[in-house]
Amino acid sequence: METRAYILLALLVGLVFFHLLVILGVIPKDIVWAGKIKNQKELLRMEVVSFLILGVAITIVTLKLELLTFIRSPKWIDGGVWGIFIFFTLNTIGNLFAKSKIEKYGFGTLTLILALLALSLILPI
Repeated sequence: METRAYILLALLVGLVFFHLLVILGVIPKDIVWAGKIKNQKELLRMEVVSFLILGVAITIVTLKLELLTFIRSPKWIDGGVWGIFIFFTLNTIGNLFAKSKIEKYGFGTLTLILALLALSLILPI
């Protein structure tokens, strides 16, 4: 379980850097948010949402790994991991409808992997 949690954590942190590169214009904005971002203000608003979601997910995984301990209830932590699983499962479905092939296939695959990693942290396998 620990290795899978660290892989999930590394991928989530990698996504933070990816979204930072989108904001800085290094990565084009048309490969995120289903290619529907029209201007920089809208991009910033949506990227703040990304950072908040990723921050919560990173916190939950670090709680699961007991790197943070301000919440000690396994039920609450596992509930948060279920939330990560559900979020990335829905994100995978959303990516299937993206205009960009990178978002559809690349990030669709990535979000599926993130969902499965989260699921593996709560199901005994």
